[in-house]
Amino acid sequence: MKTRFNILFAILLSALSAATEVQAQSTGSSMAFLELPASARGAALGGNAVSVQAHDPAQFIQNPALLSRADTSVIGLGGMSWLAGTVVAGAQYCNSLGERARYGFSARYVDYGSSPLTMPDATQTGTFSSKDMAAGVSCSYGFTDHLDGGVTGNVICSHYYQMTQVSVGVDLGLLYTEETRGLSMGIAARNLGGQVKAFENEFQKLPFNLCAGISWKMEHAPMRFTLSMDQLTRWDRDDFLFADDSRAGFGEMLKRHTAIGAELLLGESFYVAAGCNLRTRAELSSPGNRSLTGFSFGTGARLNRFSFDVAMGRYQVSTSSILMNFSFRI
Repeated sequence: MKTRFNILFAILLSALSAATEVQAQSTGSSMAFLELPASARGAALGGNAVSVQAHDPAQFIQNPALLSRADTSVIGLGGMSWLAGTVVAGAQYCNSLGERARYGFSARYVDYGSSPLTMPDATQTGTFSSKDMAAGVSCSYGFTDHLDGGVTGNVICSHYYQMTQVSVGVDLGLLYTEETRGLSMGIAARNLGGQVKAFENEFQKLPFNLCAGISWKMEHAPMRFTLSMDQLTRWDRDDFLFADDSRAGFGEMLKRHTAIGAELLLGESFYVAAGCNLRTRAELSSPGNRSLTGFSFGTGARLNRFSFDVAMGRYQVSTSSILMNFSFRI
């Protein structure tokens, strides 16, 4: 039995490595809504926190291996304020499948509202709607007491006016933990795949993102620190936003991949978190007015069978967004 699990782990690791190498060869992508944060706790820590163990079921959307650390028999609901007139929502469910295995379902939905339908001669003939949707099935397995692996299969659909595109994607993840040292490390390859039906037959890949992170909880203090890095296959200046006269040295490029966060853990039931996404701060700050751009804040509580998480961060130039998650143990 142990040999079988070792073989399965080797296959998962090899698939992650090979898929990452293939996907990194193209920067073209579609369906950027997949990169919107789904977990309020992860968002509060700067985003893409693939190493943070939490009871929140939305965490496994960032790294499917985190499904092994989520509560079982739980329903999660979430929503986010984003662009004016849009609706961003999500739902999750996870449960156990034997002693070491777990499974989960997730759904994400973005409704951009109605827009005027304008003809080539500038006359308006009504309105049309635009929507993005994704539904996924996840499975995780504890290979050892320290190592968990996970995989998610997603079907993604976009419908704009009378056009529809459909994609199939896969997320792969690993999580290594050392409970006695308060240490956890995670890696996730998200959005591997592409379109099976495209707008006007212009096929593109999904917005692939290779993420890694490390979290460390202090032994004698209720603090946990997290360092996260994403877009690890992209190191060209054209992959990010830079001012025309700015230099893209190693330090500036490193900022485009890095987020840091810290949590104050008040027992098992309450936390306060803050983080900074250095890419968001570098790309969305205006000259002379950096203020709190790139910073995020959040809190959460677990009360018996009910828990909630809330975070605030900036993901566009005009205003900050509020992200909330609720979960119910059934």
